[in-house]
Amino acid sequence: MNENGDLRQKIDEAKRRLPLPELMKQPGLAEHAKKSASCPFPGHDDKHPSFSVFQGEDGFYHWKCFSRCGDGDEILFLRKLKGLSMTEAMDVYLDRAGFPAHHPPKSHEYPSVPSVSKSRESLSISVSESPECRVSLVSPMSNGQGLEQQLNALAARNACTERNTARKRRFKLVRDLKAIEKGTGRELEIGQLMVVFDEWHRLSLPFLDSLKTRDDYLAKFLAQLQKIRVPTGEGDTINKALEAVSKLSADELPVIPGMPDAPESWRRLAALHRELSRLSANGTYFLSYRDAAKVCDGLSHQDAHTITGALVRLGVIEIVRKGKAGLNSGKAAEFRYLLPESENGEAEIAA
Repeated sequence: MNENGDLRQKIDEAKRRLPLPELMKQPGLAEHAKKSASCPFPGHDDKHPSFSVFQGEDGFYHWKCFSRCGDGDEILFLRKLKGLSMTEAMDVYLDRAGFPAHHPPKSHEYPSVPSVSKSRESLSISVSESPECRVSLVSPMSNGQGLEQQLNALAARNACTERNTARKRRFKLVRDLKAIEKGTGRELEIGQLMVVFDEWHRLSLPFLDSLKTRDDYLAKFLAQLQKIRVPTGEGDTINKALEAVSKLSADELPVIPGMPDAPESWRRLAALHRELSRLSANGTYFLSYRDAAKVCDGLSHQDAHTITGALVRLGVIEIVRKGKAGLNSGKAAEFRYLLPESENGEAEIAA
C-alpha cells in the first residue's frame, strides 16, 4: 500500500510538471488541446469537433472524446494515442515528466498477465494491469478520497473468506456498487471500478481458483455490472411495496383507462407499479417479473411478463430499460408509472 501511495504522489507531481496541454505539444497536437477541437486519435475521422481538453475539479487536466474514443488523463491519452499497455503508457509519461520509469514488482498478489494487451482489443473499456488507475480518476461525491475509502470498504466487506464463494461474493459487491450509482445519480468511472476490483482481488486471492487469472475475474466483474439491475436495498423496497398492495381492497386498486372491468390481476400489478413509483427517489424503479408475479397467488413470471406488456400498451407504465423474463434471470426491467393520482391516491381517469 505504501508503494501505491508513493506512485500516486509521483504521478500527481508528474501532472504538475507536464500537464496534458504541454504533453500534447510534443507530438505536434497543440491545436487539439482546447475545449472544442477535432479528435486527434488515429482511426477517428472527426468531421465535427468532438474532442475536449479541460481542467477538472481535482485540479488536473482531462480529455474527453464525445464520439467514441473515451476519456481520461495524460497516461490514458498516451495509451490511446500510441496503442500502449497501461504500464507502458505510465512509464513513458513518467519518463517525459522527468521521473525514472516505473516497473511494478512481480508478486503473488498481482501476477503478470501477458493477455491484457490482447484483451484490450475485445473490451470497449480500459483494463488496468496495476493499481495506478486509482490515481486522480475518482470523481468526488462529497470528496474523492471519501468515495475511494467507501469503495475500498465495499471491496473488503465482499471479499472471499473461503473457497468456491467468488461468484456469490462478487454478485453482492456488484449490487452494492449499483446502490452507490443510484445514490449519486451517475455511473462509476472505470478508474473507480478498478479501485474496487483491485482491492477485492487482493483480499480474495488466497481463496480464488489458481487456474484462473486476474483478467478472468476482472472480465466477469465487468460483465456482471452490465447485467445487474436491482441494487442492494431494492429487495426491501419491493417487499414493502408487495406488502402494501396485498392490503388494498379491489376498490383501492388503480382503474385502468379504457378498461374499467380489467381483471384484478392487471389492476393489482398496476398497483405494485404505483407503489414502487411512490417509493422511488426519481420516478423510475426496477422490477423483475419473478417479483411482479408475487402480487397475485397463482401468477407465473410468464403471466407477469404478458400482463406487463398489456399495461405498457394501455399507457399505465412505460419501460425505461428492458430486462429479461427468464425465471432465473437477475436482470430486472426499469419502469416508470404513468397514471396521475388524485388526492385519495386513486388513478384519475381521463374523460
